Amino acid sequence: MRIRFAAACAAAILASPAALAASVQVELNTVETAENRCRITFVIENKAKDALESLKLDLAVFNPQRVVQRRLATELGPVRGGKTIVKTFALDGVCGEIGSILVNDVTCAPGTPDACIDGLSLSSKVRDVRLYK
Repeated sequence: MRIRFAAACAAAILASPAALAASVQVELNTVETAENRCRITFVIENKAKDALESLKLDLAVFNPQRVVQRRLATELGPVRGGKTIVKTFALDGVCGEIGSILVNDVTCAPGTPDACIDGLSLSSKVRDVRLYK
């Protein structure tokens, strides 16, 4: 009986939101200027088997001099389990004004904000634009 209980607890921990969030990769893939706007493209990979109903990022965009230019909230979900998706957003202005993007906060469902941001893996393929938390 104790062995079954321990196995059930272990399964619950492995299926926890923290375990789910640890397998989410967000990559800043491209930034490109079009019609006086900057299109920002993210690639989101959910390596877990369970879906994320919601993945909201609170972003702070800095210029190359490290001055905050704007804040925005983005919804990157839903993301099915074992799936990679692409999301594109447009900002006013040219992309050369972006020096870095800070993931200021994260909320996800299922999951708690701490589990989501702690487990989130970030990368950038854009030269001279850092994506970090």
